[in-house]
Amino acid sequence: MANIFSKTKGNMQYLFKSKDTLSKKERRRKRRAWATLIGLIIVFIQIILSVLFLLKVFKLDILPMKYLIMLNIVLVLLFLYDFTSQFTRAHIFGKIISVVLSGVILFTYLFAAKLDAVFTKLEEPDVNVDIVDVCVLANDRASTINDLTNYSFAYNSASSNGNVLLAFDDIKNDTGKKITPTEYTTWSELIDAFYANRTVQAIVINDSMRNIISQEYEDFEDEIKIIKSYQYKELVNVDKSNVNVKKDPFVIYVSGISSEDGADTKLSSYALSDVNILAVINPNTKQVLLVTTPRDSYIKISNNNGATGYDKLTHAGLYGIERSIEALENLYGVNIDYYVKINFSGCEAVVDALDGITIDSEVEFTNGQDAAPIAYHFVKGLNECDGAKTVAFTRERHAFLSGDFQRGRNQTAAIKAIINKATSPAILTKYSAVLDAVSDMFLTNIPNSAITDLVKAQINDPTAWNIQTYGITGDTSGKTGEHLEVTNLYNASVVYPYKDDINTAIKLMSKIANGDVFDVDEYIESLDDETASSTTSR
Repeated sequence: MANIFSKTKGNMQYLFKSKDTLSKKERRRKRRAWATLIGLIIVFIQIILSVLFLLKVFKLDILPMKYLIMLNIVLVLLFLYDFTSQFTRAHIFGKIISVVLSGVILFTYLFAAKLDAVFTKLEEPDVNVDIVDVCVLANDRASTINDLTNYSFAYNSASSNGNVLLAFDDIKNDTGKKITPTEYTTWSELIDAFYANRTVQAIVINDSMRNIISQEYEDFEDEIKIIKSYQYKELVNVDKSNVNVKKDPFVIYVSGISSEDGADTKLSSYALSDVNILAVINPNTKQVLLVTTPRDSYIKISNNNGATGYDKLTHAGLYGIERSIEALENLYGVNIDYYVKINFSGCEAVVDALDGITIDSEVEFTNGQDAAPIAYHFVKGLNECDGAKTVAFTRERHAFLSGDFQRGRNQTAAIKAIINKATSPAILTKYSAVLDAVSDMFLTNIPNSAITDLVKAQINDPTAWNIQTYGITGDTSGKTGEHLEVTNLYNASVVYPYKDDINTAIKLMSKIANGDVFDVDEYIESLDDETASSTTSR
């Protein structure tokens, strides 16, 4: 080996000598010198890329230790071979290996860098963005906030949060005039006075409430003009979970918000929670239970002023994801460890990035215009869906006799299809597009350490997860005219969730947490048999 290095060193002296001054033998030595130099440069690039890649892998901490040690050994051995081969007749083979390996390392480094960027974004503290609107009637001559100097203002003190009062201070700063608003405690009284346009010429409301008011006043959006909007940001206040996701069962709340009339609802904004799914996960048995609660469930919720009463579950999202979590924890008597807030319309980008998914539909149907501008036909069984078709599948409810109950089951079917595609080998060629889409379509408080623990556990044991579903149903017949105690609306259509369904969901969650391995459908059937047997014996 010493002789080889000595010979190579001798060849190097001919590197930059003119070809015309060299003998035939010296020219050969010059070519060998250049071949060695080029090879060393290629190997140098290889080691630089390897170091950068390993640093990124160490930072991400997604590989189990045994695989990390194996990776380091393989990279070191390949480097030693590629380096030493440059001084032997096998230098060409060494160059080929080095170039191919560098390409593979570069590809995986870019993947790791993209993943690191997503993790970095997830580390940012989640905030609630509350938008407060200053509104006048649509035919009002005012066009700027300064035009409202002499207007009479009003607000709903029962349903508005503290940011509405802050908005009055900002209006004072903008106009130079102190505002003394009239307080109302119901939307009907406030909106009637506003429409009369005598004692109330301008109202200040939370932007998220405009959709709620439209449920009682259908033309409300067309009847108003927003003069100015103020934004207020607050950190999401959810208790930190200390669960060990590698071995302890845990619960994730999936809250899906949807865009209204084609508008892009920002994830950080207060918004109606149209999708409410509790994912109960046991990492030991690799069982997942998705429990769907109807958006219109008439249950106890709270607002940020401390008011508590019976209202729609979806309305809890108007006061932040904390209130939705609180409502579901009280309903099922469980502790929710983490949340994931999804823009369900944003799922379109993720599905398209995955190059489509295969959804197993329980029923055959065609969606209406409320779900999507295109009428897609879905068969009972497997359906190949792109992003737009997936959104139509998850939003349709009028095509079913069971309405929102079937929509909830469809949403869990879509989530299962996304998980199946995302964990398939096809993801390897789509990683960049998928990560770009995912990073912008959800917010979560799941710490990066928990995510990496789950990834490492999955790599150690690639057994597929058993994903099962259960949907709460309820009484909708004639249940209108209810007064919603928190949002202060009347004549609302609601769902009274069946107590038996809630109790069954609680039992199923408990069985998952306790490590029982079972099939949901078979378990529900056994409960029905027990009930029938008990009725017969009596």
